[in-house]
Amino acid sequence: MTIPSGVKPYKVIKDFLFNVVNKEFFVFLFFLAVSAGFWFMTVLNDTTEKEIAIPVQLTGVPTNIVITEPLPDTIRVVVRDKGFVLISYMHGDIVKPLKLNFASFARGTGKGYVPISEVQKMLGSMFYASSKIVTIKPEKLEFQFSFGMSKMVKAHIDGIIRPADTYYIARTVMYPDSVKIYASQAVLDSIKELFTENIELIGFTDTVTQDIPLKKIKGVKMVPDYIKATFYPDMLTEKIIQVPIVSVNMPEGLALRTFPAKVNVKVVAGRSRIDVIRPENFSVEVDYADVASNPSDKCKIILRTVPKGVANATLEMQQVDYLIESLR
Repeated sequence: MTIPSGVKPYKVIKDFLFNVVNKEFFVFLFFLAVSAGFWFMTVLNDTTEKEIAIPVQLTGVPTNIVITEPLPDTIRVVVRDKGFVLISYMHGDIVKPLKLNFASFARGTGKGYVPISEVQKMLGSMFYASSKIVTIKPEKLEFQFSFGMSKMVKAHIDGIIRPADTYYIARTVMYPDSVKIYASQAVLDSIKELFTENIELIGFTDTVTQDIPLKKIKGVKMVPDYIKATFYPDMLTEKIIQVPIVSVNMPEGLALRTFPAKVNVKVVAGRSRIDVIRPENFSVEVDYADVASNPSDKCKIILRTVPKGVANATLEMQQVDYLIESLR
């Protein structure tokens, strides 16, 4: 809109705002606001129900006590009252954390129990007399503790850890590999090992590090409650290694010779490991006791020892020719 020269802008704006059409619009807005205000006041004056979250705190815990199963950090209370009262609870500073004294509810058994009647009494002193408590959730408030008793327990990874095809897990590092747990003596005696939550890690080719939570055990506090695991994958490769065949359980004065004297072992290992694998890292045996009890033209050979880090090792042949000689 172009303002003619000599006409003051504020006059144009005033004329626009107060023309007939705009006057009717402002009147409509005024009555709409009044109606909304009446409706809002009516709603606030109606009796209704609202769920209110109240923090819970356990106070006065002695220094020699370890809480192994804490109270819920929040209770949810459904309160019935007029709308404006409920708003004051939700947005004001009337509702305070529910503070429960350890000594008042702890038992010598290592457990603590807060009766719901006690919770209602404490909430009753917090709310206005006009308010009615409809429900409290959870309905039971319990905690467990120990008198500082603890032990270290080995942790294990539970789940599926599988790298991509042609890869294998060359090394797994866990930190920590053992976790300190606090519990009653009876519970401590019953726990021999800990396991992580189920984890599924599939198809990776690079080093992966993850924080894995430990499975919770009721009445047990774990420090820490997770482990950091690092998985090192390596690409698989093959190699043929010639390993001497040795005889075992030979009677004195006899010798067993095999033909051939060495056998090929097909090895599958990680690329970083394959070059350091040597024949002396393996042992291939023929057992004289087996030969004596099952006489035949050939004897069975067994791959007895395989070095660490080898994903798979197989003999090229399972039987060989042999000759038994007397050394006398």
